[in-house]
Amino acid sequence: MSVAYDDRDHSYNHGPYTIADLDRMPQDERYELVNGWILWSPWPSIRHDHVVRALRSFFERAIANVDADFYVSGPLDVFTVAGIRVPDVGIVDGAAARLSIQREERAHQGLDVRLVVEVISRDSGSERTGRYEKPSEYAASGISHYWIVDLEPKVSITLYSLLPAHGVYRRVDRVFAGTVLKVDDPLPIEFDPGVLLDLG
Repeated sequence: MSVAYDDRDHSYNHGPYTIADLDRMPQDERYELVNGWILWSPWPSIRHDHVVRALRSFFERAIANVDADFYVSGPLDVFTVAGIRVPDVGIVDGAAARLSIQREERAHQGLDVRLVVEVISRDSGSERTGRYEKPSEYAASGISHYWIVDLEPKVSITLYSLLPAHGVYRRVDRVFAGTVLKVDDPLPIEFDPGVLLDLG
């Protein structure tokens, strides 16, 4: 059951907000903290959620196949240079993730995150954010790899890798359904993006 949020505490003193303000937001919604402002993200569609689950499953199998020390989650709270972002899926260094859990930290540090993925819904308010705002924040925060998953008109995944000396991403590839995505970093992963929408 959703709970109405009483905005009176903020209505007379608008921003900048803090992590404490973010943590007071209703727990049945998704929020991000960006440059002192709390941004609301609508809950994703069932289709979007299905793709996120499929990606987590692929990553978990890939990790098990090579016995890598990584932690997979999604959505995943990540500290960035601008605040806290919530990518759809993330792969985190295993030792760093265990330490964050042990310390009960609020979010994962960007430098500990090896890959983040955003699933883009066309014509949505989040499309511009996922394509233009988040990449610059993720790169500046030291996240090694960024993937954008487009579901329309045909499923595709665009891969970006960090240029550490410059703090920006370079586009590595765009792989469409019907072809095979194959990468070795942050770990060996191989699949056809089209299977993300398989219902079997």
